[in-house]
Amino acid sequence: MSLFALRPLLNIIPCRLFSQTCILPYDIDRFKGARVRIQDWPDDAKIIRDSLSISLEQWRKDKLSSVWLWIPIEKAHVIPIAAELGFSYHNAEERTAVLNQWLLPTKSMIPRFATHQVGVGGAVLHSKTNELLVIKERVRNREIWKVTSMRNVYSLLGSAELSENIADGAIREVFEETGILSKFESIIGFRQAHRYPGGHGRSDIYFICRLSSLTDAINFDANEVLDCKWIKLDDAFKVENPILHRTAEQLLFGLKHGFEQSIDFRIEKIPSIVTGINFNLFTRSIKSNK
Repeated sequence: MSLFALRPLLNIIPCRLFSQTCILPYDIDRFKGARVRIQDWPDDAKIIRDSLSISLEQWRKDKLSSVWLWIPIEKAHVIPIAAELGFSYHNAEERTAVLNQWLLPTKSMIPRFATHQVGVGGAVLHSKTNELLVIKERVRNREIWKVTSMRNVYSLLGSAELSENIADGAIREVFEETGILSKFESIIGFRQAHRYPGGHGRSDIYFICRLSSLTDAINFDANEVLDCKWIKLDDAFKVENPILHRTAEQLLFGLKHGFEQSIDFRIEKIPSIVTGINFNLFTRSIKSNK
């Protein structure tokens, strides 16, 4: 009986040190790909090569689509052996490299790793004065006034944590940089750019979030920003920053016509087709005026 027939049992096989040639323990993802997560690879190159070889042969017989290897940095000696057998890098993070190989006699359907860097800007309006919170940062050899922002690679959400929501990331970053507590209200726009400087070759998507202040006393982090202050929205147009100009225009329009009715994309919790999972949908309100 093949390992594919026993796949329900493979999910509970522990990653272990094997001392002889064997088919590697694995589980199967929803795309019928084998996933191999072994922490304790042996030092013997022949055992590794022979085990990978017979495993690949078995997986091809079982018509699996692909195979993924998670290689701890401590076991990096496995990587050149896997490369000899047709594996390529897919991604790497912290102390683990992920390699893969397409097994079917068709064009590979394995997607590239993160193609975009995602940033979030927090446009904080003072709850009483409607002033805008801005920070000064050094960008190359220039000092620029802008809204608070962060960036990360997924992909690139900032110094954001993995699985951190855009709203939570914007609130956190505003507090860390300026000491201001704020409340997320909406997304009012986003920018897309390619070949973004410092983006590691990735494209860039930058969301501008509207937040309202909960406090007003600034206590900025001098390690992250050069200065921070509240300014009148009209004064934003005196700053050499097109994104800040457009953000101020949006906010002025929202103040005049009502944010929800004019510029806001607000969060709506939507259930996924995957049982037990919800996601955030950012959308304009379509409430009836009747």
